[in-house]
Amino acid sequence: MTNILLTVLKMSVIEMLYLTGLLILVGLILGLIERLSNNFMQSAIGRKGILITAWLGTPIHEMGHALMCLIFNHNITKMQLLNINSESDVLGYVEHSYNKNNLYQRIGNLFIGLGPIFSGTASLILALYLLLPHSFMVFKKSLVENMNSDKIYVNLLKSLLESGGTLLKSIFTTTNLGNPLFWIFIIIAICVSSHIALSKADIKGAEDGFIVLFVFIFIINVLLRIFSVNSTHYIITLGRYNAHLMGILIIALLFSAITLIVSIILFFLDNFFHL
Repeated sequence: MTNILLTVLKMSVIEMLYLTGLLILVGLILGLIERLSNNFMQSAIGRKGILITAWLGTPIHEMGHALMCLIFNHNITKMQLLNINSESDVLGYVEHSYNKNNLYQRIGNLFIGLGPIFSGTASLILALYLLLPHSFMVFKKSLVENMNSDKIYVNLLKSLLESGGTLLKSIFTTTNLGNPLFWIFIIIAICVSSHIALSKADIKGAEDGFIVLFVFIFIINVLLRIFSVNSTHYIITLGRYNAHLMGILIIALLFSAITLIVSIILFFLDNFFHL
């Protein structure tokens, strides 16, 4: 019995990692990049440096929280998509309430916390589709080829990196440099990517949902084990979901890194001219 429970526990951990691990990891990395960018930008040109990207990035970030609130039937009690007059670091927020005895709503806390990842990713996909349709089709074709290949089961990371790399090559071409829509996409991508990160409040709010979801998955796996149902294909499906998501999140990481580089350059230029 102990061995069975350990096996089910291991399977539940793997499924939980497949479902949320990538989102949380990328969110934390984006958070680190965002904090560094903001520090350098504020040191160089003050708080207005953050607002250069916040005008678009923050509302999309907050709409991610709000949309997940609606999906998981939480009550939005107060919301502000952008507050440029605030002296604090809080540029926007979504306050919500829920029934703590409702399993669905409690699990929803996790996805509400992760909401900006979904809204930011969707915004990047939409911008790519509308502004650079050729790059979108190239990326879509690459994803389909990689997802239909047996190598996804052998090396998931390699497959999704290849899809992301293919997209980057299709975006940064000499032809696109002369296309005004390319530069509009770049502005949107940098603004969105700079504010897609999970804040400490987001992570804290997601903790309860993470625990409840894990317990739920564990109980389901116990039942599947009892009735001898093979759940391997569910894990494979989650792997495909992660591969598609990471293909776009790589772009978010790239443009966040570009913002960081720009902020570092501005920081050193400011120090140089004030010597």
